[in-house]
Amino acid sequence: MGRTPRDYFVTSEINIMSVIESVKTYLGVEGKSDIRDVLHEDHEEILSLARDMADARTAEKRMSYFKSLEPFLTAHARAEERVVYVPMTKAKDTEAKDLGNEGFVEHSLVDALLQRMSMPGVAGTDGWKAHATVVKELLEHHIKEEEGDIFSALAKDFSDDQRDAMAVQFNREKARLLAKRAGKRPR
Repeated sequence: MGRTPRDYFVTSEINIMSVIESVKTYLGVEGKSDIRDVLHEDHEEILSLARDMADARTAEKRMSYFKSLEPFLTAHARAEERVVYVPMTKAKDTEAKDLGNEGFVEHSLVDALLQRMSMPGVAGTDGWKAHATVVKELLEHHIKEEEGDIFSALAKDFSDDQRDAMAVQFNREKARLLAKRAGKRPR
């Protein structure tokens, strides 16, 4: 006896779920499928690097932390804008729209400071250290607000499945951006 349309649907559904689980495993997000969990994990790394950079005593140490922070933070920010902020700005909820737009603005402020800090020969100056401190403080503020207000808006305005899909998209986009920066093709 032949297969019924339902058989194909069930098989397709199982295959799709298998693919989703494979992607999660490949990206290292098993158990961390909600975008909020993935962002929080990145935020911990970003804050650690920013604090170490701002507190470093030598120009060599400051630049070492900066060289780790800048590409990671930039990839995180662009992926977050694309996967989280754009959908928020399209939400029906006015608060979600405002929070998404504010996120874009805060990212642009940090981008401008990072660009200034990347200029050669300035890591040993008092001005560079001041920039590092301001970047750290902006990131602390931004992350605190994001993990409060934006995470709440994500819970309110997006379903579990949407947040799970955002996590997969975010990790894929961040990996693509990091690989592009390193001159490699993403896996």
